Amino acid sequence: MSVESVRLRLLLIGPVRLVLSGVLLVAAHAAGDSAAGASLIAFAVGAFALAFLVPNDPRARFRGTPATPEPLPAEAVVAPAWRHVVHAALPSTVGVAVLAAVALAFNAILAALLAGVLAGLGLAALYAAYGIDDGLYVEPRRHLVFRK
Repeated sequence: MSVESVRLRLLLIGPVRLVLSGVLLVAAHAAGDSAAGASLIAFAVGAFALAFLVPNDPRARFRGTPATPEPLPAEAVVAPAWRHVVHAALPSTVGVAVLAAVALAFNAILAALLAGVLAGLGLAALYAAYGIDDGLYVEPRRHLVFRK
């Protein structure tokens, strides 16, 4: 059984999202050269909104209490870092990046907003990583959580 560290996934995907958002912001800035200030404002709005909303999700109070993680099986093997990143990037990071890339062709400000959304997701991932127990592991296929 292959497992992934929950904390490592967050620590790895955060910088990936931030770098990708920076690339998309530069592309949006280049695509909409007449609206440079507007693209920066859109980026800031997207980043702030997601960085604030993700950790303070109002739906969290309606969820039940999480199940107690099972002990990590002895045969469990920790997956390599690249698999942590791939599983953490799907579908949110890839989906937002594709939408931003498509938006570049039509509306640079929308692309900058989506780049900000990616930046906010990256900041939220880094913030959440420090609140996660280092002993939590997830089996990505069945979404089972284990504690070491």
